Amino acid sequence: MTTAIQETKAFAWSSQQEEIFFWFENPGMGENNLVVRARAGTGKTTTILEGIRRAKDERIVVAAFNKRIAEELVSKYARMIGADESLSAKELEQAVSNTGVDIKTLHAIGFKLVRLYREKVFIERRSGARQAFLAESVCGQQAPDKIKRIVGNCITKAREIAPHATERGQLLDLIEEFELTPDREWAEMGFDADYVEARTLDALKLAAEVKSGQEIDFADMLFLPVRNGWMRPLYDLGVVDEAQDMSATQLELFLGVVKKTGRVCVVGDDRQAIYAFRGADSASLDRLKTELRAEELGLTVTRRCGKAIVQIAQVLVPDYQSAPDAHAGEVSYLPTVEKLVAQAEVGDFVLSRSNAPLAKVAMNLIRANKRVRIQGKDIGAGLKALVAKIATGKASGSIAELLAKLARWEEKEVDRVLRANREEQAEAIRDKADTIRVLCEGIQGLQELNARLDSLFADSGPAVVCSSVHKAKGLEAKRVFVLEPTLSPKLPPSVKPSSARVKEENNIRYVAITRAIHSLVWVMEK
Repeated sequence: MTTAIQETKAFAWSSQQEEIFFWFENPGMGENNLVVRARAGTGKTTTILEGIRRAKDERIVVAAFNKRIAEELVSKYARMIGADESLSAKELEQAVSNTGVDIKTLHAIGFKLVRLYREKVFIERRSGARQAFLAESVCGQQAPDKIKRIVGNCITKAREIAPHATERGQLLDLIEEFELTPDREWAEMGFDADYVEARTLDALKLAAEVKSGQEIDFADMLFLPVRNGWMRPLYDLGVVDEAQDMSATQLELFLGVVKKTGRVCVVGDDRQAIYAFRGADSASLDRLKTELRAEELGLTVTRRCGKAIVQIAQVLVPDYQSAPDAHAGEVSYLPTVEKLVAQAEVGDFVLSRSNAPLAKVAMNLIRANKRVRIQGKDIGAGLKALVAKIATGKASGSIAELLAKLARWEEKEVDRVLRANREEQAEAIRDKADTIRVLCEGIQGLQELNARLDSLFADSGPAVVCSSVHKAKGLEAKRVFVLEPTLSPKLPPSVKPSSARVKEENNIRYVAITRAIHSLVWVMEK
């Protein structure tokens, strides 16, 4: 502990951080709950962990957005308390827990609760098995496989986002939002949105009745404690990180494990809320501030981003500030992707709103003999699955045949979502199709295409990193190239964007800008 105290004394905490530490150190003074609105690169992680180190609460839980973030928080906190850094990740987590602090994902917290009520449940061994079992159970053998897949996807989304749904009409918005409405030809056979909703409601009831010995999946880890009221007040202080990215279900689970007499600290940045398409509760900070009657404190001063970069971000987020001793930074402009390719070096980021423009940049970098990867192994896997689906499962075949089928698939899918007035979904479909078209350049068959997808979407390795803004969230680079025209997607003249859509697009731009530490480069070619 002495080492940690000596290290922190050497660091000059800001007045904003000191206010947050005061709340952690003094339960019962002022409001019992706290919302911290923390802008990009403002030392949020360090501030949270230092606050926890100073807190006097007996049992503390920190809920992290994903496993990577949880592991980073454990590692950093272990260093702060002087734990042996040679310990394994699991041993470090235990060392931290021994001090009264649990740092876990919400799924891990949920699984812990499930095991309190069903000791002998297991995580599914084959991905998708639980979803398929539930869909088969409620649809029966008479339903076509495609309808079962749609119902299965709806069952998972409902468990994650609408766990309390029990009545008809409660899931129709979710079905529309996530494109889970069957095609017209299926609807004419009776397999319409009402059918999908009815079977999903049946499945939610069935899923809640999980028995010992059964397998569960990640959606169940959130669903079962919330649906069945299995939350237990285990902690005196709860801290939730990246709250703007959490769904209402995740936040309900988190609040349920904090004692009624305990304290809650909610941390996030409402201007980094860019996951509405995934069910994130983008209004969570304001909603929780009201529900918890919480005090609000801000972290708005950054040392990470250079002053010139912060000035650009301030147009979107006026309270964002540079530290007085922050470095200058620079903002510049390039007219073409060709110029980007000439300048890009290993370690640089190239950011875009969508993936197809990144694929074009990646191909140009390959031709220039530069190492490149596209962030998001799951995106690569999704594109491979789409190729297999369009090619009817063939491992071999001509690219010309694939592209012809791809065009027909794109036309049909775009028409389907536009009939439901879902222009955003149409954009995503076009982006997938365009990405595959670009990656088909210069190859002859499907095996080559799959090999290219595996190579470009590899998880790691030194390279120029091409990434969507969504995939880059939480990351940073000294130099970031942003494909500026992609940040303002064109909508048909007949489509007027909603205020929520405009806000999210501005948030995406803010996230893109604030990934840059020293140099932000706008690439202006359309």
